[in-house]
Amino acid sequence: MNTKKILGIFICMLVMTMIPVAAGATADTSKNPEQSKLGWTFVQGIITQPTFENGGALMSFRCIFVHYSTKGIGEHQSGILHMMQRLIVPGDFHGIIGNNFIIARFPGTLM
Repeated sequence: MNTKKILGIFICMLVMTMIPVAAGATADTSKNPEQSKLGWTFVQGIITQPTFENGGALMSFRCIFVHYSTKGIGEHQSGILHMMQRLIVPGDFHGIIGNNFIIARFPGTLM
């Protein structure tokens, strides 16, 4: 093979490896779930009486026993919240939230 073909293949491979690196550099890496709507969270369990904050944009309650599953970009977390830990979720959820229970899915990630 001549040197022009080898050089062309080398440049092509170099460009192909730089595209994913550049795309990863522009990803949102913030840890604040209110600012990042990337991913989703599913929660279910027993809670205290929910209260609305910020005119209904956020909902807070204490967790008696809540299981959560969070799926973000490239990571998956699940766990249990209990012993009256406070949880704040966005008001644009899909599911059922009653006086003492929650089964809901909402955009964003926990923690």
